[in-house]
Amino acid sequence: MNNPEIKKNGNMFTNEIEYDETITTVMDDKGRFEDVVMFIADDGCYIRQFNEKIDRYDLIHMSHEMFKEMLEALNHKEGFFVSRFKKDE
Repeated sequence: MNNPEIKKNGNMFTNEIEYDETITTVMDDKGRFEDVVMFIADDGCYIRQFNEKIDRYDLIHMSHEMFKEMLEALNHKEGFFVSRFKKDE
């Protein structure tokens, strides 16, 4: 692993590449939170986490562009921004 923070804290995640989607699971090594699972498929990105209060999954569905913007937003300070993506991205 290249990230020293991951080595230091022991955070756990898995990546699985299937024929129709990529699945990433992030686990809380202290057991305080349910796993967060992200599915990247042809029709968009899905993020789910089991909600014990309602005994089912909470699900977020977003486009690939929205997911790219979410990742990009982590690199910016407070403010309003507009993203423009090339069609081949």
